[in-house]
Amino acid sequence: MKLEGKVAIITGSSRGIGKTIAWRLGKEGAKVVVNGRKESRLSNTLAFLKNEGIEAAACAADVSIPEDCRKLVEYAVNEFGSVDILVNNAGVGSRGYFENTNPDVFRQLVNINILGSVYPTLEAIPDLKKNKGSVIFISSLAGFRGMPDKAPYCMTKMAQTSLAESLHNELMQAGVHVGIVYVNATVNDPEKRVLNADGSWKPLLQRNSIWLDTQEDVARVVLNMIKKRQFKSIVGLKGKFYYLLQKLVPWFVDFTFRHNLEVIEELDE
Repeated sequence: MKLEGKVAIITGSSRGIGKTIAWRLGKEGAKVVVNGRKESRLSNTLAFLKNEGIEAAACAADVSIPEDCRKLVEYAVNEFGSVDILVNNAGVGSRGYFENTNPDVFRQLVNINILGSVYPTLEAIPDLKKNKGSVIFISSLAGFRGMPDKAPYCMTKMAQTSLAESLHNELMQAGVHVGIVYVNATVNDPEKRVLNADGSWKPLLQRNSIWLDTQEDVARVVLNMIKKRQFKSIVGLKGKFYYLLQKLVPWFVDFTFRHNLEVIEELDE
């Protein structure tokens, strides 16, 4: 797919990976609609994209609310005439052992990480079918194997795989491309936060692990996936190595998790 003139919605794109994906697609000629819940942050992102010569618009919407997702898709259609690409990037991480986790933490992660991918996709499907477009899910290495200390997060990322696989088969005959990207730990924005087991928000400290990829690495994979209409892709050699490791020697991965819990702090996107 050539991106020149295509219209792309990227959820959770006021910062981080989503913002970089929006920039990368825009540089390829796409018209981008950035999304988030905070107007001030969206305004800054929109100004950045326009300063880069990208045709862009911003829509504040909560992807865990169906009505907001309807508003988001309608906004894109009103601004640019259609929707060709949807990137479901909005998501939140978690920390804490299962037995200590407040039930509301599970509710929030299900609402954002799962339903926050379901609702925008439901609204965009008519346009995606009409345009034979693409819907992309941004997942994580946590979607391959359950990790201690982040059961709610792993649960939702594995659910994203099931959703993507179902849609891949359902929508293929209609010409809609479905893709899912598995992201290794990336360099994070300073203001990134995760949910603690008690439901409070915890700042995610700046990462400095050798496992890290960059946000640009993720954006390049997404761009390539859309252009080549690929189904599944893992970001980086380190991510591919982890995938093979947990497939070939799962007992070793589990052993490592149990005896190196500090490493797990680095294994989110």
